[in-house]
Amino acid sequence: MTTVTDYDFLYKILLIGDVRVGKTSFLTKYVKNTINRNQAPTLGVEYQTQNIVLQDGTIIKAQMWDTSGSEKYKSITTAHYRKSVGALLFYDLTDKTSFQNAADWLREIHDHTEEGIVIMLIGNKYDLVLEDPSARKVSTEEATNFVKKYHLLYMETSAKTGYNVKEAFETLVETVYEEQQKNQQGNSMEYARQIKLKKDGGQNKTEDVSQKGGCCN
Repeated sequence: MTTVTDYDFLYKILLIGDVRVGKTSFLTKYVKNTINRNQAPTLGVEYQTQNIVLQDGTIIKAQMWDTSGSEKYKSITTAHYRKSVGALLFYDLTDKTSFQNAADWLREIHDHTEEGIVIMLIGNKYDLVLEDPSARKVSTEEATNFVKKYHLLYMETSAKTGYNVKEAFETLVETVYEEQQKNQQGNSMEYARQIKLKKDGGQNKTEDVSQKGGCCN
């Protein structure tokens, strides 16, 4: 018996970063378009789901796992990292320490997830910077250098106003989908190549480059 679902793919997405960088507020703003000004820190791990329709019509069911930034919950939170395909790594634009700690959080992600996870660095609380430019403690140049070094996506957001919240999350999901499609296409091409080699009797028919003078001369 075939079960009909309302989505094409299920993605597990992590929200990671220090305490008070705005992860839970970001998620609440995205899912419910509301903000809780008295939001308590997350205890352990919580998650919400949302269906996202991509540009080509594909429907992604996103499981968004909001993790605690507290050290005492680390053994609990890291246990939930497995099988994640994407992560939003948060820091507070008005808190330099939260940005400096991003490198440690990045190592946590890579240590407890599979290869190929797509990560976006999020500079949150942009509303505070907009109100008072002197409140910015992490320059755009510093953030740009960081994402270039570690090959991350990047966006500045405000969970309070909703600035770039939808755009950040859906850009991450769209990128995960595109990367998976590329990998699937690459695997299909490799499978077809192997089949061709078997049909050719196991002999690789490519020409010997040493006879062509096309390499290493």
